[in-house]
Amino acid sequence: MSAPAASAPRSMHLQRIAFVAVAFSIVSATQAQPAPKPDALAENSGETPVTLDVFTVRENSRRAYGSSNLASATRLNTPAENVPQSISVVNAALLRDIGAYGYDQAMRYTPGVTQRQNVFDGSVIRGFLVGNRYRNGFLVPGYESDLVNIDRIEVIKGPSASIAGSSESGGFVNFITKRPGLVEETSAAVTVGSRGFVRGVIDATGPIAGTPLAYRLNVAQVNSDTWRDLERVRKTAIYPSLLWTLSRDTQLLVELEYFDGLTPSGFGLPYLAPTFNNTATPVIIPAGVTPKIGLGRWGPTSLNTSGEPGMGRSINAYSAFTTLTHRFNDVFSARQAVSYVDLAIDAYRAAVGDPLAYDANGDLFFTRTSNRTVTGAKVARFQGDLAARHNWFANKLGLTALLGYDLGRSKNTGLTSAGVLQNIIVASPVYGLPPLQPLSRTVDNNSKGGSFGYFANVQLSGFDDRVILTGGLRRDQNKASWTRNNFTGAYTNVPTSPRVESPLYGLTIKPIKALALYAVKSEAGAASSVRPIYSNIPLTDARQILVTVQPLTTNDEFGLKLNLLDGAFAINLAHYKIVQNDNVRNQTDNTVPGGAFNIVENGNVAKGWELEFSGNVTRQLALVGGYARVETSAAGFKPNGAQRELRGMPEHKFQGFARYDFAATKDRGFAVRAGIVYQTSVWGRAENTYRVPGATRFDLGFDYRRSRWIHSLTVENLSDVIFPQAAIGQGSNTVDAPRTVYFTTAYKF
Repeated sequence: MSAPAASAPRSMHLQRIAFVAVAFSIVSATQAQPAPKPDALAENSGETPVTLDVFTVRENSRRAYGSSNLASATRLNTPAENVPQSISVVNAALLRDIGAYGYDQAMRYTPGVTQRQNVFDGSVIRGFLVGNRYRNGFLVPGYESDLVNIDRIEVIKGPSASIAGSSESGGFVNFITKRPGLVEETSAAVTVGSRGFVRGVIDATGPIAGTPLAYRLNVAQVNSDTWRDLERVRKTAIYPSLLWTLSRDTQLLVELEYFDGLTPSGFGLPYLAPTFNNTATPVIIPAGVTPKIGLGRWGPTSLNTSGEPGMGRSINAYSAFTTLTHRFNDVFSARQAVSYVDLAIDAYRAAVGDPLAYDANGDLFFTRTSNRTVTGAKVARFQGDLAARHNWFANKLGLTALLGYDLGRSKNTGLTSAGVLQNIIVASPVYGLPPLQPLSRTVDNNSKGGSFGYFANVQLSGFDDRVILTGGLRRDQNKASWTRNNFTGAYTNVPTSPRVESPLYGLTIKPIKALALYAVKSEAGAASSVRPIYSNIPLTDARQILVTVQPLTTNDEFGLKLNLLDGAFAINLAHYKIVQNDNVRNQTDNTVPGGAFNIVENGNVAKGWELEFSGNVTRQLALVGGYARVETSAAGFKPNGAQRELRGMPEHKFQGFARYDFAATKDRGFAVRAGIVYQTSVWGRAENTYRVPGATRFDLGFDYRRSRWIHSLTVENLSDVIFPQAAIGQGSNTVDAPRTVYFTTAYKF
């Protein structure tokens, strides 16, 4: 039976109309009013100016890149040097200067972080895969979107379950959105670029005159081909938000999100390894055959091993987020938030099998399968925080405490179909050939589940914050859940899991004002769960094997944080060791039922050093970047008897980005931007039988500002090299795009 195309529920069109109507009603309300003064909210509401709450981040205005204050590590506005963890911040200025509209671009100059292929906005952080996505501290379903409404991205490196709950081994990535502003501002920009790239954005914000309300509307539209065959990108993003100031101490923020997109299937460029994908056995050249293409090299950049006509990821998402904050007095504040996400994804792709082989004509080819997964998720989450801050004895003793909870419930649907495609020849691919085996349904499930967690984080400081003790503890459990096999009507029930504790202990010492020394130990646990070995066949299939796992990750880290030039420039140095057990990793393998299976890994280790710098060296020169050195090991041994290593991680990587502003006036300015990323070679497979070569890439850009106009020219990957982001397998390596040119014109109204 062939798999049907994904069909949206009948209410989809009504939801879309209602959503867009809300967005445009916000805009129309503002267009009918004259531009108000910056303090209009206070005047119209009859209140004094709003007091910023402890949850809102305040920045050092002298610093262009990075951040002087953080929100993700404590859920509170906290000076970066007071947090005993390594945290990277990609702020709005850096997102603008590198022209980032996607997550992979945003992370380009962040040490210890690289893009992870075939995972929506996923990362490899300190050697471990991170796929969870957080939005203003909310765990939300992962899907590739647009950064038009993102103000900053905070990356906590290492497990952070004491605050985030479902934190993963590598770290915690939190997307923080733009908030409605109290000053009327509107800007629009259009970008055109290589391979038919066109992106238009609008960012409008300001108070609504005569009311205690402020609005923001972010809109983006993207259309483009890509550098691989048969790939196209299309994105429509509409993000309206409304801030209601109920009093000087109380605010209600409502944010809506609509996203509709088509993105590539994933799985970047194949590396033509000289060995079979999972063994040390060399690829065999048949007797008398002269190869038309050699091994130990990258395949053609246009080759799309994961694409066929009609393939790609179709994404449709509606989200609503509501956050109420209240300041009781100078000590206590509270926040209550509710979110709802309705997500539909139709992921249709091809996957190459093992091994590479030569045919009688000397052509090198891959075997391929096809897979279509149509998923739906409806997720509701409730999250609350109670914060307290107080100092005694003229700041000689201080206490910051946060108590919180989050509750999540989800309903999911999943349809999976699998088939077999004809072989694809590397040097001369032909797409659209009749399949050897048409798609047939292998999974048809409905499920319902949820989770509950509560946590406490405390910082006890002394001697004007010269000594800070940090402690955190979180307890989580999965609610009772069930999965229904729609083939048979059978249910698989999972009872409420035992509670899992995730502690964090940290110490910060500041021998001088500009220097903070820290040490931290943290854990990320997960509830015991039953996982299928064969991920693409029903749970009730006689061939299925179920295993019980209880993941646990530990992190030991110490380092220093140095603030220079009155806080305008910062340098961070960290040493860490992360140990991961009971990790479940999915592996494509055409020889097993369903074409894929889950591997349970124990004893994965990553340890290393990270150096990071960010900020202004002078008023004209801003820098960001760093250096990372990582050593990894994995359970088991290589064919030569040596210890295995985690796949795809370079031992050495350097990243740097700079912006220099030439002499500027109020009406005119000119700036040059430049970036470099260098990394050493990496093992292409966990079995470590071949290496993917290292590379160096360069980026260059120019900005010209005149009056309200800004014109920007950006050249990404100026050196036009094949730069691997994550090297996973022969047909599955995420790489940066070839040389790409963008030209942007922006206007501030």
